[in-house]
Amino acid sequence: MNGQIQYAHDRAMTSEPTRAPASAPSSQLETFRHELRTLGNQATRAELQRLVERTRELGLREEDVLEELDEIRTSIEAIDFAERIAREGLPVITLLNPRPPDDRCHFVTPVRFGRRRNDQIGHLELTSGWVTFRGALDLSVVWTEVAGVERDGREIALSLVDSRRVLRFRCHALEEAARAAVVARHLACGTASQAVDSHPGYQPAL
Repeated sequence: MNGQIQYAHDRAMTSEPTRAPASAPSSQLETFRHELRTLGNQATRAELQRLVERTRELGLREEDVLEELDEIRTSIEAIDFAERIAREGLPVITLLNPRPPDDRCHFVTPVRFGRRRNDQIGHLELTSGWVTFRGALDLSVVWTEVAGVERDGREIALSLVDSRRVLRFRCHALEEAARAAVVARHLACGTASQAVDSHPGYQPAL
């Protein structure tokens, strides 16, 4: 057959290795990823939707940016979730473990707590008064000690007031991390506002 494969109708085709689809130019891909990173955690719905349009402008295929598009979709869903909380309030979850009557749980999810080799597996509970990790070793921090909440993919980072320490929790799913970050920011900001309002020297702006 002289290195050829015979097909029907006396047509011959030389056997060649199948070529993989051409990948996106690295410069365009890096441009898109840079723009996504630049938006950060506080991107608006319009900015995120605009970034989806940028994939077409840069000639990127969906398969080139699957992870990035998943992050954008999750961020838009998180915005929807935050808006629903603003209208309807935080969800309330019933826990089996006893808690003070005025401390309601608003979010719970399985997480890995720590960094790399020291990771602990357990559950993250976000209640009206506390950030609590329940695992081999339990940890609780009041919201007034939380200075900021950041999300990087499936990881949530809580920075503490007057400390360089950062609590890092890695969720199993991107969506869970996004929702946890929304709830955590809401609780941290709400507690900070209450602390200011109750301060003896506080006077509301007119």
